[in-house]
Amino acid sequence: MPFAVSNQTIGAAGTLEDSFVIPTASRPNQFTPLNPSVVNVVNVAIAPAAPTAGNLATTIEYAQGIVSESVAEYGTQETPVVVTLLETLDDAGDLAGYLIRKVPAFWFGNIQVVMNGLTDAQRTTIGSLDIGSQISVTKSFPAPSTPSSVTQIMALEGISHDITPDRHIVTLYTNPARIFSLFILDTDKLDDDTKGLA
Repeated sequence: MPFAVSNQTIGAAGTLEDSFVIPTASRPNQFTPLNPSVVNVVNVAIAPAAPTAGNLATTIEYAQGIVSESVAEYGTQETPVVVTLLETLDDAGDLAGYLIRKVPAFWFGNIQVVMNGLTDAQRTTIGSLDIGSQISVTKSFPAPSTPSSVTQIMALEGISHDITPDRHIVTLYTNPARIFSLFILDTDKLDDDTKGLA
């Protein structure tokens, strides 16, 4: 799905609508899209010219990246106009394209495991997990969902136990694992004598 970039202009900065980002002590410079895993319209502004004594109304120029197919499928998930220190609209368009997430990204947060219903082998497996362990997590969705299942390799960042007289719940706090496979010992690439790495 390619994205389209167009250049836009907002009038005087003092007339920005409330939907745009205006940093305050109670509302930091951030937005919350309806579906946080899809952002299909991104607005990136360039640094506005400094106001002059004769013209206090600064205009803000921004690039807007849009993925029409994603908007049609998931609805408009748009960022507010975010003013950056970029100098050109081409740079703002490149950043807008980089920030677009046109399809949902799946991730798993906390995973709770009720230990009471597990077999001894399953309890041993859960009990042997430690911070830094990598686990594979699969979530299946009812038909006709697309995709029907999602599997991710996750790294454990924390483990907690909630033990009561009738229940033992283990909560696994996860983060997507980053697997680096460039320098793994005993692989063909590193054991290649022609590269002098054996």
